[in-house]
Amino acid sequence: MDTINSQNDARTEHKGALSGIRVIDVSRALAGPYSTMLMGDLGADIIKLEMPGTGDESRYWGPPFATYMSSNRNKRSVEVDLHTAEGRQIFFDLVKTADIVVENFRPGTMKRFGLDYETVAKIKPDIIYCSISAYGQTGPMAHRPGIDLMVQAVSGLMSQTGEKDGRAMKAGGPIADIVGGFSAVVSIMATLMERRETGKGRYIDIAMLDALMMVLNQQIVTYTATGKPYARVGNAHPLMAPYESFPGSDREFVMAVTNEKAWKAFISIPEFAFLDDVPEFKKQVDRNINRVKMLEMIYAVFKTKPADHWLAELDKRGIPSEPILTLPEVVTMPHILERGSLMEIEYPPGSGDKVTIPGMPWKDVAAPRVRRDPPGLGQHTQEVLEELYGPGYSARSAGHNPV
Repeated sequence: MDTINSQNDARTEHKGALSGIRVIDVSRALAGPYSTMLMGDLGADIIKLEMPGTGDESRYWGPPFATYMSSNRNKRSVEVDLHTAEGRQIFFDLVKTADIVVENFRPGTMKRFGLDYETVAKIKPDIIYCSISAYGQTGPMAHRPGIDLMVQAVSGLMSQTGEKDGRAMKAGGPIADIVGGFSAVVSIMATLMERRETGKGRYIDIAMLDALMMVLNQQIVTYTATGKPYARVGNAHPLMAPYESFPGSDREFVMAVTNEKAWKAFISIPEFAFLDDVPEFKKQVDRNINRVKMLEMIYAVFKTKPADHWLAELDKRGIPSEPILTLPEVVTMPHILERGSLMEIEYPPGSGDKVTIPGMPWKDVAAPRVRRDPPGLGQHTQEVLEELYGPGYSARSAGHNPV
């Protein structure tokens, strides 16, 4: 897919908005690596510290090892054993050259290593130190083990997802990890700006659970305002109808009728003109109350013709509607390709194997292309340690004991 990156070629070469910023990444799995990858895309130098011989656990989630490949571009991998005095010294020496530290161990782990913010800030007072965890560094749940599925469950997101009478469902993607990672980057960017004025760093406590509270802002406010939680409604909207997925004769599509103008446009489709004669459907509030009866009628008509027919009719009238695409359809969409929404990496390093991954929505302030493919474990150990200690430094496997 050589054309995927071609859209970037015409852009002016630049190093990215975070060029000159160094991040020490001691995170693993997804939320932390995703946040540091985003900063790497923006031009920061990301030094990923990994346990010798094993490294980031996501390297082994597979095949096809999609988590690691999709969240670790634009980084350098260095094997360092933080259990050893030598490894911890390397960490501290790297911190002296850095702007940001990101970690996502369970709360208290970095303190047990003696690598917590208070200790690090004594060495580098302007360091920005971000901890990402499931439930945060404080509160009664702080030390519970937590990953994306657990956070989706306890946040209420799963209770709101799925069909009305079906089982609660997690989102189709690891949304707690991703939104947690984005929250970390927003906080770090704000602190970088703050540091320009104050010259001081900051400790940042990011909880994936807090991030999902923002995803559920509409549902939570509805409950706190009315005392009534949303019922699960599948693909529908709890406050308006028709607004959900519908079956054509060949495939499903989605449609949203959000106001009276859109309703008038919808019932101008000849096959749906009869709905104008039903008293229970005259106003939006009535359609919402009587949605079951209305949707049965709409489903019956939509099933008579292919989705493309209905999508053309809806589009003609300016009613929001789209097909529900499969992933094979998505990755070949002309719009996705023209936007440069996908890119290619090589993995494993030096294999010549190309893998297509999601690109950079932040590409306008990023480096124009992937500068580094996801690294092999320890691929840059010698390079980084020679930068730190000078040419001729010899890295040893356990703690990389300085010569």
